[in-house]
Amino acid sequence: MPPLRGGIHTLAVGSVTTDNRERDRHSRWGSIWSLLPWLGWLVGGFLILALVSKLLVPQMEHLFLGPPTPTPTVTPTPSPPKAAIVDQTGFSFPGPEFISQARGYLEDSGYEVDLYPPKEVTVEFFSTLPKKGYRLILLETHATSEVVLEGQRGHASDVPPGPFLFTTERYEKQRYLRLQMEDQIRASKLFYEDSPLLFAVGPKFIRSSMRDFFPNTVVIIGGCQSLAFPDLARAFLDRGASVVIGWNGMVDLSHNNEAILHLLRSMTVEGLSPQEAVEEAREEIGPDPEYGSSLMSLSWSDTGGPSR
Repeated sequence: MPPLRGGIHTLAVGSVTTDNRERDRHSRWGSIWSLLPWLGWLVGGFLILALVSKLLVPQMEHLFLGPPTPTPTVTPTPSPPKAAIVDQTGFSFPGPEFISQARGYLEDSGYEVDLYPPKEVTVEFFSTLPKKGYRLILLETHATSEVVLEGQRGHASDVPPGPFLFTTERYEKQRYLRLQMEDQIRASKLFYEDSPLLFAVGPKFIRSSMRDFFPNTVVIIGGCQSLAFPDLARAFLDRGASVVIGWNGMVDLSHNNEAILHLLRSMTVEGLSPQEAVEEAREEIGPDPEYGSSLMSLSWSDTGGPSR
């Protein structure tokens, strides 16, 4: 029987030990639960302190440091309008005084002006001209509605008159064959002795081979017969130009330059519309004394809309 008593004694000790451990565990959890209200108060106090500091610190800074310095608003500067002067006539009759004065009128009125000298006035140049974004283009360019090389395409009466704008690119029979066959460009001669054959671009070229559109551009053509027939001007309008100004017949270069400068001055200094400036130039300068031609304008209001 002693072994049995010893076993019972051992069991009783184990039971007491287990009860003690259970009481210790409950005692620890009780201590933790008793701390939870204090932790809640601590977190709540921290949140209240953070909120109060967020509300009061700006007020304190304003009280002691004065109002905050406002951040300046940067307004983007609008780009100035762009204008181009295309000096094709300088190939045969240089006019630096005219170019300088025309450029001065445009720059003084806020235009950013690009000048294209004679050597740059090529077929390729005309094809890319709309992409450059000009609001005003002065084409100081010889133009013609005459069929100079009648033998190329039958009788003169069979060939549309154009008008065509001269480049300074020498004519080569085997160059731009498709454009020549489609009558987009022609070989033309200036009206003076020993003039070389030059490529000239016409209405079909403007409609078919120019890239992009003119952004409501004012196009001024200081060249003979540029508005003798309306098709050239209509082609520019089809490409997005707002108005085209030119001559209804042959014009002497000196008379052209005088009238064009008066036109530019009226538009830039006096603020007249292109049509009003044309009328004023017609009244003040008058027709060409030798050929009787006058400055004209053509716009959508005159044509009734695109011809396409």
